[in-house]
Amino acid sequence: MVAFGKYGPQPVEAELRDIARPDPGEKDVLLSLAGCGVCGSDLHAYRAAAGYEWVKPPVTLGHEFAGTIVGTGGAVRHFKEGDRVAVVGIQGCGHCATCRAGDTNMCLDRKVIGLNMDGGMAAYAVVDAAYLVPIPDSVDLVMGALVEPISVAAHAMSKTVIRPGNRVVVSGPGPIGLFCGLIATLSGARVVMLGAGADAETRLPLARQLGFDVVNVASDPLNAALNTAFSGAAPDLWVEASGSPQAFTTAIEKVRRGGCLVIVGMYSQSFEWMPTVAVRAGLSLHFSYASVSRDYHFALNLMAEGAIDTAPLANIFPLAEAEAAFQAALSGQTIKPVLVP
Repeated sequence: MVAFGKYGPQPVEAELRDIARPDPGEKDVLLSLAGCGVCGSDLHAYRAAAGYEWVKPPVTLGHEFAGTIVGTGGAVRHFKEGDRVAVVGIQGCGHCATCRAGDTNMCLDRKVIGLNMDGGMAAYAVVDAAYLVPIPDSVDLVMGALVEPISVAAHAMSKTVIRPGNRVVVSGPGPIGLFCGLIATLSGARVVMLGAGADAETRLPLARQLGFDVVNVASDPLNAALNTAFSGAAPDLWVEASGSPQAFTTAIEKVRRGGCLVIVGMYSQSFEWMPTVAVRAGLSLHFSYASVSRDYHFALNLMAEGAIDTAPLANIFPLAEAEAAFQAALSGQTIKPVLVP
């Protein structure tokens, strides 16, 4: 079969290759894949970014994928051939106290499918049956590739309580930020989406299309925009999804006293900030990483009910054009590339 993988340690040492179709082990299933999203972590591995030295080629990339079971190992009991499933990307050991509590994303021995072991940028993939979530028939299977980023947003938004009328700022109009904003609006919040100059071409126009107030912080006065959107009141909640140190420190300054910050962005550099400001303002800070099975179920319910429409965010690429999909993602020309075998 054809697969797109990382085949060397240097930047952009990745390509399509013919590899053997995998066979499932006793506890595994074999999936015929419908679609696989290109995530920021795939881009980091592709570019051999700092902090991704642990990715050991050769490995087929991709952890945001869905498909149909076409084979099962002898010990698989809860799934069968023909089942439509999404795959939980961050997989714990399954045995430690953290995993038993349901927090597999926090397991010290966690693995990422598509980085630690072969993933979904292929025609077929082998997956441990413990990390499958059934996809309802009402959900398009290709769009099942977006269950993972929605689940990450759902996990982040579960850190706080959003009430009707709350004022919410989201910095970072990528897929996670956009889905966080959509989940907030479902609770009745008013959402302002912040982006920088690089977001002006594709991401901010889509955010506006989705119904958010939009601010390009590179060109628009932030204070005036927030005053207009929130009638002079300070934000109740700030979701930082950009990984920008400036966005983090701005959030600390702008959120109302007693307000809340949820940090879901990944940062590529260290920076200084004054915690005393947050202490005196009585702010609540929550940090959120990845997601677990319950978040996937929540995300799939939103999709099945039509509460979130994934189509505007997805850009479909044939697997044969994986290189073009990666370049489009790196250049900001697309929101969420989805590779289809």
